[in-house]
Amino acid sequence: MRTTLQLAAALLLIPAAAAASAQVSSPDKLVSPPPTHTPHQRPQPTDDLQWLWPFTKPAPIGRADDLRVNGRFQSLLTREFKQPQAMWGSDPNHPPALATIVPLFITKYGAVSSSSNRYITIDGCVPSFCSAAGLLWIDTQGHDPLIVFAATNWITAGAAANEPGAGYELWLYSNKNIDAKSLPFALKTSIADWSARLAAAHRLVPHVTRALLVEPSGAPFALDPELAGANTLAPQPDTVTPQPTDN
Repeated sequence: MRTTLQLAAALLLIPAAAAASAQVSSPDKLVSPPPTHTPHQRPQPTDDLQWLWPFTKPAPIGRADDLRVNGRFQSLLTREFKQPQAMWGSDPNHPPALATIVPLFITKYGAVSSSSNRYITIDGCVPSFCSAAGLLWIDTQGHDPLIVFAATNWITAGAAANEPGAGYELWLYSNKNIDAKSLPFALKTSIADWSARLAAAHRLVPHVTRALLVEPSGAPFALDPELAGANTLAPQPDTVTPQPTDN
């Protein structure tokens, strides 16, 4: 009797299972699970940064002031530079976010230039303290551009900022992981060209004694300054902007 009842129950389940199978037979009606993101996966930018090109005109200095306060530019910095920074700020326990100091480092004498119909650079220095200077380098190729913020800052120990023996640090912050031992040639060229522009403008050409690459995770890697494009010219003092008078 029990066997008969079990067989009857099984037969009753067959139509229900067939109906359920029919309901999900179309793959288009399936709801896929949300994608799994690894901790190091970066969201894709919303554009290819072609909107930056108009800011390079008129040559040779472009419109750095307009770009620096542009909302789209500020959103770009916030999106691409999330790693901590330790080179700037009066409180070492609560330094300002990297995205907020990039515009500061390109404020005075700011210029926007381009090369090879591919690379855009924005450079300048901190107002009233051009011993701290920055260069934002952008490779616009592709939909996931490589962006590197390069900054030089005076090492306060030792000589005063504008003295011949003053030492400087070069910090490189990248929005993508790059090989510290093999930086992009175009990036190194831009850093060397930056020194040439500073020299031509009679501004400070620093002697870099320490260099660091900081990846998106915040991991730092020591660099050879010369292999990063620094120290291609002899250091020279700044003769056009006021300099600090103490160490």
